[in-house]
Amino acid sequence: MISYVRARLAALRDEVEGQTLIEYALLAFLIAIVSILLLAAIGLDLAETFNEVEDSLGLGSPNVVDTPVGTDDQALPTSTGTINP
Repeated sequence: MISYVRARLAALRDEVEGQTLIEYALLAFLIAIVSILLLAAIGLDLAETFNEVEDSLGLGSPNVVDTPVGTDDQALPTSTGTINP
């Protein structure tokens, strides 16, 4: 019985399939972490670049508020199109 257990443990030590699977999983995990960090680092710069291209093409909104200060967001416009506070 003890010789059988020793033989099985020796066979398990010699198997490479489990090690290979773990190595591939660790490699995929490290690639995912590096990708996330890289995208997080360049994400804001990329967004600024897209905004600049959009503005130069005239497609973007100027992101300015054209309502007077103190205007209530919930106020309904009048028949003339103006908002009365």
